[in-house]
Amino acid sequence: MTILEIIAAVCKNVGLDVPSSAVANTEREYVELVQFAKEAADEIARRADWSALRSTATITGTGTNDNFALPSGFGRLTLGSAVSVGGTPIRGGISQDEWFALTPTIGTPRYFRMNGISSISFYPYPAAATAISVSYVTKNWCSNGTAAWDNDSNTPLVPDELVTKGTIWRFKRKSGQDFSDYLAEFEAILTDLAGTDMQDRSPWQ
Repeated sequence: MTILEIIAAVCKNVGLDVPSSAVANTEREYVELVQFAKEAADEIARRADWSALRSTATITGTGTNDNFALPSGFGRLTLGSAVSVGGTPIRGGISQDEWFALTPTIGTPRYFRMNGISSISFYPYPAAATAISVSYVTKNWCSNGTAAWDNDSNTPLVPDELVTKGTIWRFKRKSGQDFSDYLAEFEAILTDLAGTDMQDRSPWQ
């Protein structure tokens, strides 16, 4: 569904007229709905490692003890062995004290350390041309490559049903209406879809 179609579906549920435009619409109710749809998509993207948001970056060693920049859309590492070199996982999760106690040296990386969400460091630091794979979830959930709508043809990379449901309960809450049933429905669907999105297919499927 496009954002225009999502807003149309929301309007049918909350008793508003279906608009001919959404993102460029300046009427207060529709400005709010587009904003609520963004907030819903932000939350949905944050709460599960959706397959459509998974990506892999290759970091190339420089032979120096660098902090290596992560992609601009980086949100978080995927679960499991997200960082590897030559197919061998690199361990993260060591404390700051442990990290700074290490003497910088060049070699095959065994540990990594995240520097916020902007860069990553390795120990030993990788030799020039060493390729390190980083599997991550992007925060850019929109088809335009960002985390915001910019025209009515944009589609979410997260489930559009959830964006619709998340927009409805937000509008109900803002309007002072009872939104508990809508929120419960949103949560139940999110749990179901997130639980099946990345599961391996069974042999008989």
